[in-house]
Amino acid sequence: MTESAGQQPGFPGGSGLVKGDDRMTTSASGKAPTDDPVAAFFDELARRGYEPLLRKVSGRVRFDLVDGSNLEPRLVVIDKGKLTVTGDSAEAECTIRGELPVFKELVSGRRNFVAAVLRGALACQGDLELMFAIQRIFPAPPRGWDPTADTRSG
Repeated sequence: MTESAGQQPGFPGGSGLVKGDDRMTTSASGKAPTDDPVAAFFDELARRGYEPLLRKVSGRVRFDLVDGSNLEPRLVVIDKGKLTVTGDSAEAECTIRGELPVFKELVSGRRNFVAAVLRGALACQGDLELMFAIQRIFPAPPRGWDPTADTRSG
């Protein structure tokens, strides 16, 4: 069997996904997937709907994503692990604000959440206990990634 040009090996249509796996064909908002890793991260949280790491946590956390003069809020409502994610700019017990490139590094695991707060790359206002709880949703560094590799002379 040969694949058409531009198609990946796998199933008809060339998606290369496991048959029946439609996780990335639409976002939680019903829109097509995006190349924006931050939007994909929040869409995935909404799609999951439950995070076991937050099973003892309840509260509202608003992430203010700053992109130049634009501000994109993401409100994450947690009710004992059950997650609801919206684009509301409503009040929250904890607000975390930072530049979009910082969030891109966070969702890829290439920046540590707490370190970003301590270094001033993220500003946190409100319930610090909730901030420490929500940092659990961000991924660990990619396997084999060395954050100091670019700083060494060789």
